Amino acid sequence: MFSKQSELVLPDLSPDLRDEFDWKVGSLRSFDFPLNITSLAIEPVNGLLGIGTSSGDVHIFGRPGVESILHLPQPVDVRFLQFSVSTSNIVCLDGNNQLHVYSLAEYGRPKHVSSSRFDQTNSITLSPSHTHVFLASQSGEIKTYDLTCLRKSPYTTPNLWKLYEEKLAASGMPSLAPNFPVNAVEIVIHPRNLDLLFVAYSGGVVLTDLTERNTIRVYELTLSPGAPGGSGYAVDDILTHRRIMVTCLAIHPSGHMLAVGYADGSIAFWAVEDDNKPILVRTLDTIDVNVIQADLLEKHLSNSGQSKHPSSLPEPIFKLSWSSFENSSDPRGGETVLTVLGGLDSDKPPGLTTLLLPAFNPPEPPSDSPVPGQDTLHPFFRDAMHQSLTPKKSFYYETKGVIQDYLLLPRASPHFGGSYDPYGILLISESNEMRTVEGYQFPPPGFITTAATSSKVVKNISTDEGTLSPPSPTPLPVSPSHVNHTPLPMTLPTALLAGHAGILGGQLIKLPNDIYDNFISHKTIFDIRLNLQGGQAQPDPAKANELKLSKYQPRRVLMSYNKDLSIRFFDFSTQLLIPSAASDHLENDWPEPIPGLTIQLYEILEDPGIAQIFGNALPSLSIQSVLIASEALELAILMKSGEVIVYNSSSHRSMVRSLNQTTDPQIVMLDHLCPRPGCRLAPYFMFVPRKGPVEACALADTGFLAMSYKDGSLFAIDMRGPTVILARGTDKRQKRTSALSSGHLVSPLGHGSGLDVVMSLTWAVAHLEKDPSLGVRLIAGHQSGHAEVYTLVHSGNHSSWSIAGEPMVAKVMPDPITGGTFVLDSKSGAQCKVDRTRLGAAMKGTNSSRDSHCILVSVGVKGARTTVDITGAKVGKVDWGNKHGSVQDARIVEHADSRTLVIQTDRHMAVIYSLPHLEHVHTVQLPVITSLPLSIDESGDFIAWTLAAQARSAGVMQSATYGTFFDVRRAYTLPVIDFMIGRGTIPPQPQPVPLGPTSILGSWFTYNQTKTGQQIDELLGGPSRPIPVKPSPASTSKDTPAEGSSSPGSGIIAGAAAVQANLYNRFAAAMNERGQLLGDLNERFNSLEEGSRNMVAQAKSLAAKQTAKSWFGL
Repeated sequence: MFSKQSELVLPDLSPDLRDEFDWKVGSLRSFDFPLNITSLAIEPVNGLLGIGTSSGDVHIFGRPGVESILHLPQPVDVRFLQFSVSTSNIVCLDGNNQLHVYSLAEYGRPKHVSSSRFDQTNSITLSPSHTHVFLASQSGEIKTYDLTCLRKSPYTTPNLWKLYEEKLAASGMPSLAPNFPVNAVEIVIHPRNLDLLFVAYSGGVVLTDLTERNTIRVYELTLSPGAPGGSGYAVDDILTHRRIMVTCLAIHPSGHMLAVGYADGSIAFWAVEDDNKPILVRTLDTIDVNVIQADLLEKHLSNSGQSKHPSSLPEPIFKLSWSSFENSSDPRGGETVLTVLGGLDSDKPPGLTTLLLPAFNPPEPPSDSPVPGQDTLHPFFRDAMHQSLTPKKSFYYETKGVIQDYLLLPRASPHFGGSYDPYGILLISESNEMRTVEGYQFPPPGFITTAATSSKVVKNISTDEGTLSPPSPTPLPVSPSHVNHTPLPMTLPTALLAGHAGILGGQLIKLPNDIYDNFISHKTIFDIRLNLQGGQAQPDPAKANELKLSKYQPRRVLMSYNKDLSIRFFDFSTQLLIPSAASDHLENDWPEPIPGLTIQLYEILEDPGIAQIFGNALPSLSIQSVLIASEALELAILMKSGEVIVYNSSSHRSMVRSLNQTTDPQIVMLDHLCPRPGCRLAPYFMFVPRKGPVEACALADTGFLAMSYKDGSLFAIDMRGPTVILARGTDKRQKRTSALSSGHLVSPLGHGSGLDVVMSLTWAVAHLEKDPSLGVRLIAGHQSGHAEVYTLVHSGNHSSWSIAGEPMVAKVMPDPITGGTFVLDSKSGAQCKVDRTRLGAAMKGTNSSRDSHCILVSVGVKGARTTVDITGAKVGKVDWGNKHGSVQDARIVEHADSRTLVIQTDRHMAVIYSLPHLEHVHTVQLPVITSLPLSIDESGDFIAWTLAAQARSAGVMQSATYGTFFDVRRAYTLPVIDFMIGRGTIPPQPQPVPLGPTSILGSWFTYNQTKTGQQIDELLGGPSRPIPVKPSPASTSKDTPAEGSSSPGSGIIAGAAAVQANLYNRFAAAMNERGQLLGDLNERFNSLEEGSRNMVAQAKSLAAKQTAKSWFGL
């Protein structure tokens, strides 16, 4: 079975890996990439982000290292998700209409504290100023839930819209339009008055007073016959009265206007103080769609019989947000931004619309203006509102997937429905049956001029800049991605970043310390990071000793290539899990993104010349694999369509070149395209042979690239030019074309016909059996088992290389697997790579000593073979059948200064052979994680990728498992999370502001008195609301007695005390209930008295104002 070489004795390279106890396969940590996100929530006071998924998982992200996953009692979708800042809870409503409450105050991980079932619920709303949840039910009722007492509150609001319609019917007023179902759509708390609640029903919006339990105003939009509305003139019922279904609403930050979205794609703007008619009704493209345009209506009616294809209807308005910023000293605020999801025509790409609106801060009405009625808005203010609704700018966030929801990211304040002073926006986009999150700068550049940006949000942006926009880069050649003033993308937590990118595959790479330092240098570029500072992660104390050993682990990075045509790098070094000497908590994410090395291929595809090369294949482009030259920081990206795109370090770019400045027609230069600001990798060139997918490819650290194709062709490129230095199996007129290596290659034995495809390529600096000098070799292994060894020689100035003569012949295994050929030093076992050190030795013409040899290791589908000095005699050979399954991958693994050959099979087996004699050492059962081959690095650590079930056809991964073949004292357990450390203070509740300016006179009088959050809690909780008593620190321990163990007598006394306390509590509750009833009667009498007093007070106030005006000569 093995070839015995009496004249040559090679040392054993696997002495310390022959015992089966040396091998212990284990999984160290799993990482999920959510692909089914259904809801988002932000807690800006402490800096926490929550996402819910359709599988019933809730992910919570905080400061670096803080990540926790909650699992609902049942794996159903998380429909709504909210943080309760005042109670340190996270609240979610699932697909079964169960409200689940988790406490963030628990050390270690959030604790599930309550679940309550409700009727079909369409919306939930929380306020940071009190502790009650409002739930809008399908029946139209508004339910409440007390987060302090963890119970349903008795306060319930009936279906106000139904009562409104019944009142109209009782008054004899006929309904002009058909009625809609009376279900509640959304609830919005007045941003400046906790006592007021806007309830959106299908038919309209009702403003209700919680204390008085009555309807204040009703905002109902009815289109007159002939008014186009959002649907235009093509609707069949245009000559009838129509009531448009309400879909959503948002309140102006001043509290004086509201925007209501409708199912026909229109938005109606109302004054809160006037529900008679809207201020403006518009779509994204047209204004005054509620007004009859006689000429357009007549034109449509005259052409109605000729229209064969009705025009497409716009989308409904799905969601609205109205944002204000810290950009005005006026208490009413400055310019605002209205965010609109929906309302698009069917021919427009998916996205999100933002409108910059003028400030609403009008002066006092003229003294000679007519005085309006009691319930009528002053015409002066109505006109000012109309003027503040004319957009100054607009921007469209275009996305590849359909946006299902969005979340604004407030800088610090949780008030105004989470839309105050946002610095970013998260979008849930759906594509290929996946729902993922992407983030962008908000508002768009040039919208709002704000104060200096916090360093927590934007990295590497000068604080002298007044906006979130990056400074203009130095003028460079045209690059469409960078000349447009588009919002910057946000760097999201690793799980969300990887999920949205859509990982297709990747590689775990072990790096020497100096190369690792080069990889991670300049981690941050012109990116915007989530301002997440909540919680603190501490290593598991039980694994502290094992964790300290992580500092001796080699440095690693993880590379992923993705469905969105991006390549991303992550710092995967386990040293990130070790706290610094100055603290006991984690200070880094693991893995941690390296944004400076991110490649976005769409940036080069935006170039018209490059896009033309791909033609009709452009929409379906996909990455096949990526090769990395870590020392040179160069990448070769293999596309499934056959092109190879090369990126190199942007520091190598010394001059601007023109397109196609090369003598080789297959090479297209890309160095006229500038990289993103701060990106360390720049496009260099693209190889376009038009021969279909790449069969095999090899990239050297010193600028050599080789690739083969299924038609038998083989190419080698010197990337210093770049220049094609080898082209075999192509047109006969090409240089270096021979009968041996033409398109119809024959087997070395002289029999058989057809293509003998090169299936394995390897670069090495080594000597051959008959060539003792070190040289740069390219080993091309054919399907037949025949191999060709090409030697490269350099010119006199060492700046260019060429192929020397005809190739030498070598022997490899038939059907060699991709990446299964290695060249090792016979003494050390180190791979003879083409790195700078070995290349320097080769260029000096160094000859190897007599006892120095190299070993060629080749692995095929049916076996493996080792050969001395590449072209010499066989050292070892092994054949395997189907006992362990089909071979998927082969790797040389180094551990304890020993090296072995590890063969992976599709039956989750790893068959291990010694080197160089290929003796069977051990067979290891791999964890049944995935059907895909593991990505194993040189040290024996691996990444196991798991395909997503819902995106299996797209090949996207839903999780990754980090493991090792040597699981000895490798403790990478999840950290312990404490969400209560460093908690911030909730800003005070915003107070009402007047319509007019705040003057000296106005400061004498209170504009309005509002209820506090505590008063709202008492109102909603009812008279019998039990207030839980917080346990004292001494009583929080469950098993710590005061002095020794308790006696039986003390247990009896404690039991009696508990019974007495229970009786007292029941008695106190009954007395409270009786007192509340008496208090209600007293309040009713007091309200009558107070009403009389108010009439007198208003008269006195009016007289005082008139007197004050006369004092100032007004």
